[in-house]
Parts: sequence; C-alpha cells; structure tokens
Amino acid sequence: MPTFKIEADIEAPMQVTDGKAILNVPSGKLMDADGGFTIGELVSPSGDWLEIQASGTMNLNIREAFKLEDGHSLLATITGRSVPNSNVSPKFEIGALVNGYEMYFISSIMMETNSKKYEWANDKVFIGQMQEFVMPTKVSGRIKWEVFMVS
Repeated sequence: MPTFKIEADIEAPMQVTDGKAILNVPSGKLMDADGGFTIGELVSPSGDWLEIQASGTMNLNIREAFKLEDGHSLLATITGRSVPNSNVSPKFEIGALVNGYEMYFISSIMMETNSKKYEWANDKVFIGQMQEFVMPTKVSGRIKWEVFMVS
C-alpha cells in the first residue's frame, strides 16, 4: 500500500551532452496516498539531472523540494532507473502517455524535513513506482509516482 503520491510537471530537457540532460520541475504536489489530499506543494529549485546510458536506460538523479501544509519544507532525493522499450520509445518521442505497467521505472527515495508532523520520514527509505509519465517534448510533460515505505 503506498504511503504517498507525487505528481509533478516536467519541462522540456536542456541537453548538456548526447547522454546528459537537465529537466526543470516547476510544479507538483506531494499527497497522502490514503486520502489523496495534498500535504505539500512543489517549489523551486527542483529538477532532474538525467544520464542516458548507451542502452537507452536512464539514470535518474532528482531533487524535489516541497512546502508542506504545516509551513515546513521537505526535500525528496530520488535516484533510480527508467528503462524504455520498443513499445514506449515512440510514445516518448511524441509526448504520449506511458503507463507504469508498460516499462520499468523504479526509484529509491529519501526524504528530509524539519516538520514535526513528518519527521518520521527522515528515518525511512521509500520506493517510487511510476504510474503515469508523459515525456516533455515541445510542451511540458508530467509524472505520477506511487511512493511505498520500505519497512
């Protein structure tokens, strides 16, 4: 059962080299998975430093900052792998919706906060599983994750 959900908008990548890109993440939200209510709004600076291997596998290096409903801040440090396949690669190119069951897209998430309400998250490791992804092309994309606490 997920603990949180994350939804984020993603801007078109700034290509650094053939295998490296930076994607700005300008907005989004952290939600309670049970009730679906928003517990935090994504704030700048937040972004994804993406490294693409020769095989096409993407190494994720994401930092997302949230302003929580109690006024405190939370930083989510996200690493992981996204492995496109022949079915989703054409969807990436045109910015079409890719569902989580269509590809391997898993992350490890660590959270840091000074919030008393969410300080328990400082001592946990979370696993994120992509539920929906739209690759930003000439227009913004988006991602939705389910976030599970590892016990």
